[in-house]
Amino acid sequence: SQVLVAGLKRRTAVHLRDALFGRMQQADLDVFDRSPGGELANVFLVETYRSTLAIDALLGMLQRGSIALFYVAALFVLSWPLTLLVLGLTAALGGTIAFVHARLAQAGTDLADFNHRMAAALGQTFGGIRVVRAANAQAREAERFHALNVGQAGAEERSAHASSLLFPLTETLAVIGAMLIVGLAYLFLVSPGRMLGSYLLAYGFILLRLLPLLNQLYGLQGHLLYLAGGIREVQTWMQTPIFPPRPFGRIELADVRGDLRFERVTYRYPGGTLALKEVDLAVAAGRTTAIVGPSGSGKSTLAALLLRLRAPTSGRIVVNGLDYWDYTADSWHRAVALVEQEAFLFHGTLRENILYGVETADPGALARAIEIANLSDVVAGLPDGLDTLVGERGVMVSGGQRQRIAIARAIVRNPTVLILDEATSHLDAVSEQLVQSALRNAARGRTTLVIAHRLSTIRDSDHIVVLDAGRVVDEGTWESLAGRRGTFARLTRGLAGT
Repeated sequence: SQVLVAGLKRRTAVHLRDALFGRMQQADLDVFDRSPGGELANVFLVETYRSTLAIDALLGMLQRGSIALFYVAALFVLSWPLTLLVLGLTAALGGTIAFVHARLAQAGTDLADFNHRMAAALGQTFGGIRVVRAANAQAREAERFHALNVGQAGAEERSAHASSLLFPLTETLAVIGAMLIVGLAYLFLVSPGRMLGSYLLAYGFILLRLLPLLNQLYGLQGHLLYLAGGIREVQTWMQTPIFPPRPFGRIELADVRGDLRFERVTYRYPGGTLALKEVDLAVAAGRTTAIVGPSGSGKSTLAALLLRLRAPTSGRIVVNGLDYWDYTADSWHRAVALVEQEAFLFHGTLRENILYGVETADPGALARAIEIANLSDVVAGLPDGLDTLVGERGVMVSGGQRQRIAIARAIVRNPTVLILDEATSHLDAVSEQLVQSALRNAARGRTTLVIAHRLSTIRDSDHIVVLDAGRVVDEGTWESLAGRRGTFARLTRGLAGT
């Protein structure tokens, strides 16, 4: 049984983590916006393990319970009145140790809470280690971690105390009860001749075999209650809202022909915040359209909708005469690529980062993407060329190089539509010129949507759309908009002032 349970536990652990990973892959982005990354890692590494231990305890209860039922049936055959008394003793024993089980359950809940709080603290502290050191806040973070560490250890200690009390308590009470039952049976059944002494001997022997099983069952029940906090934690994450709320379509998108049209598009975040309201605009095919506006006006939300990272609350985006949701996920994301404001690089080689998602791309496509992104000199200067490790989040390369790698990653899939979410806002002047040159190369011949936080980067755009409070308040060329009194004029005056 132990061999079978070990195999079942292993398969259950693999299945549980796979199911949780699949659920998180489909989770709405709002889930990740609200939750620290360390908390999610804790669920995968700690709480799923505790859940498999709970399953192990449950299987142990089933195994021992089936043997106990066999012994109880044998006791009924020998003497059903005595067996009813034994069952009454068992129920009384369960009620007596209920307070121990309650302490174990509370300790397990507390431990799950401390686990995810500690994981979140670790993720934030070491993820922002530069900020911590720059603020000289190491002592503060150490004190906060110490408090969580003590709390976690306290929960484990309370569990250990309850567990150490559970086994001797149940064994002592069970033995006393069994001796009482056997003594009463001798006085009221054997002595008056109502029961043979050999039957009582057999009954006592079976009862002695049953008592350790009852002790183990109560112990496993307490262990299961202690581990239930981990199960609840995993269950909570398994019930996170999934995205998309409706399935992607089945139409293959070969190419984007004509304009991209936003038709009365409204988007409201899950928390209720209105980001866009009835937006109507057209992104001209083969040209560059810039989206500008004050902070919080909905610019990045517009890009997220076009990427299908979020779904419009109402309205639709029309591509080739169809709602863009009608196209398959693969074909849509081949046609639409993004270069973000802060390029994210994985801990891997330069080649792996550029070819991420299109690992089968031919060498010619890779070479063209590197050339378009002005990366040739960077590759030539690296010790291992394309096989050089870039480090966690690309810490081994400069900010400008990270942005150009992100451009190459977008171009290698040869997209029809390119979204540029202000890819130069955090760069120095020299790096900005290199990246701007790469962006101009990348945008050539493509339908390009530029999310602009710095107006100096969009003077050459073919069309400019001005957002304010989630609405389109104006649109036109730079010259036409600058001559009007409105949001764009105020933004350009702020640019002139700086």
